[in-house]
Amino acid sequence: MLRRNRAARQLGWVGVVALGVAFAAPAADDEIARPLAALKAVDREGKNNDTAGLAWKAVVSKGGPALFPTLEAIDDANPTAANWLRTAAGAIAEGETKAGRPLPADKLEGFIKDTKNAPSARRIAYELLIAQDKTAADRILPGLLNDPGADLRRDAIAAELDKLEKAARPTVKTDLEKLFAFARDPDQVDAIAKKLAGYGVAVNVSEHFAFVTHYRLAGPFESSQGKALTLSHAPETDPAAAGPFKGKGGIDVTWKPCVTADKTGAVDLNEVVGKIKDAAVYARAEVVAEKDTPCEIRVASPNAVRIFLNGKNLFEREEYHHGSSLDHHIGKGVLKAGTNVVVLKVGQNNQSDSWAQTWKFQLRICDATGGKLPGLTQIAYDPAGSKPVPLGTRPATPTKEDKK
Repeated sequence: MLRRNRAARQLGWVGVVALGVAFAAPAADDEIARPLAALKAVDREGKNNDTAGLAWKAVVSKGGPALFPTLEAIDDANPTAANWLRTAAGAIAEGETKAGRPLPADKLEGFIKDTKNAPSARRIAYELLIAQDKTAADRILPGLLNDPGADLRRDAIAAELDKLEKAARPTVKTDLEKLFAFARDPDQVDAIAKKLAGYGVAVNVSEHFAFVTHYRLAGPFESSQGKALTLSHAPETDPAAAGPFKGKGGIDVTWKPCVTADKTGAVDLNEVVGKIKDAAVYARAEVVAEKDTPCEIRVASPNAVRIFLNGKNLFEREEYHHGSSLDHHIGKGVLKAGTNVVVLKVGQNNQSDSWAQTWKFQLRICDATGGKLPGLTQIAYDPAGSKPVPLGTRPATPTKEDKK
């Protein structure tokens, strides 16, 4: 009996009656809710990790009734806890399959369609559903073309592209144009753009991704590794400051217009400013919004970055030469109605390796799904007079990238 009492104290939420202890077992819902709460309490530093294994076993032991509470728990879980919950959901589903009990297809489909659920949880539900019902994908995916979940949306677009390639229907051009508007992933955007070009339809990929292409640049300023985010200069402490400023080495630097012709919105600072080490450059853009608009300012750069919106620091990270994928850094904010000032700080370190010479950035402004926001323009700086133009607007002269 002593061993059983110790086990009961350790498991806590597990059905202690099954251990032969003369205590009242908690209600069925509580037997699921308590271990789920324990799993959600796990964090990346390992806090509460010692109880996670027991909690995981307790959830999985409840079988089918615990599946949807587990999926729902993923919604606000931290990444570490979400991993525990995802594997628990998979184990529950595997146990039900082995026992010959099909998962409730109607509930899974409803869970997938409810965009209030976490995208990763909806993805698990989708995979569980199509594993037992091969027809489910054809039924569900057409409704997910503009889904907020990146993985589900990608699958939906891929499935529709496959249908368009196989079916010579008269509306294919119109269907491709609609599909282009929904696409977010660069490879799918490019693939659809090429197909549209075959029908004589030219689309603007730069405008589709809403790249900022018109800036004023100031720099170089002093910035050494480890201090890129602590050494502050006038353009970030006072974004309205006109300059000139004291730059690296005591030289005077001013804001200078810069427009990129690259179709991915990239600005190569080695070309524009020079191949300078232990330095930072500020890029300033003005974006006009028709109304207050929640947004994400997404940056790709292999260098240290800091993102400001109207003087507010939205994001910062000091890392160097670890890749430069689309949307690698994300700052979330709200554009006010009227003119907004976006300032990006990009720092370079002093590594001499050949692979560590890149100094560049790419910036775009979009919604939470990576989609284009309505009612936004950027200010194009021109000696003859500045003017608003769509995000993604580039010079008419084609670049090497355009000719590929």
